[in-house]
Amino acid sequence: MKRLLLFAPFLLAARAADSDHLAEGQWESLFQIESSSTDGKKQHQETAPIYPPSRCVKGGETAPMAFFSHPEDPDCKTVSLKAEKGKIRLTRLCQSASNPMATIEAKGHYDPHHYSMTFLMWNMFDGVKIAVKGHITGSHQGLCPSQ
Repeated sequence: MKRLLLFAPFLLAARAADSDHLAEGQWESLFQIESSSTDGKKQHQETAPIYPPSRCVKGGETAPMAFFSHPEDPDCKTVSLKAEKGKIRLTRLCQSASNPMATIEAKGHYDPHHYSMTFLMWNMFDGVKIAVKGHITGSHQGLCPSQ
């Protein structure tokens, strides 16, 4: 019994490390466009990173399915999502009054404090296929600012 008590902290720590949730707190994302093409013809190379507003993630949003179903853009909706065991794959449809419907497909991996995904965004505009490839990363920044 005494040995079991000595190993209890390690068993509890191992259980916590196996958690498939992302950390609660402030998250910062970075979007990087790597290339674009029009009907398969490359248009330009990498652009400057885009930093959307940081996000405060609370208890119920730390499960991977909840965390990744939250779109950064209100004009987008998640149509398919699989996020488990450190891997993610998602598809979003985005449309605003001024832009045609765009499809975003992303896949990558995550751990409690980071995520990284490659994405392909494409749409058709006047019969021309426009495609954008890039990378999305996110990192936990610590506690949420007090409100």
